[in-house]
Amino acid sequence: MATEKQIKANRENAKRSTGPKTLAGRLKSSRNALRHGLSIPACADTSPLPSRFVELLALEAASQLQKLAVVEFAQAQTLLQRVAAVRKGLLSELDFQAPSNEQIRRLAALERYECRAHRQRRRAADRLQDTELMR
Repeated sequence: MATEKQIKANRENAKRSTGPKTLAGRLKSSRNALRHGLSIPACADTSPLPSRFVELLALEAASQLQKLAVVEFAQAQTLLQRVAAVRKGLLSELDFQAPSNEQIRRLAALERYECRAHRQRRRAADRLQDTELMR
């Protein structure tokens, strides 16, 4: 548990940590999430679901939980495909003889999105398997 002294220090630090002050800094930071488009939720992606997932959703025997698991699985799979496309683009621009720190940093940052998508896909697959076992 935090002491009164720590709480006071945290509040003082928070007052100073309010983000960029200049117009240029604010403009740059406002575009951080738009760098590669991977931070938008998969449900906001307008690309159609693959046909095999649409077929599973159309099954009359499928329960609501199974349909939800299929949608979550498809969204995670879509995110993995988006990560692969961004990685391919970054690798095509990469100078293998003398890569810049920025290029390496951007490639490493993709790991976060890829791990999240793998986790989501694994959870959805487990949920789908659990609902099939309940039958």
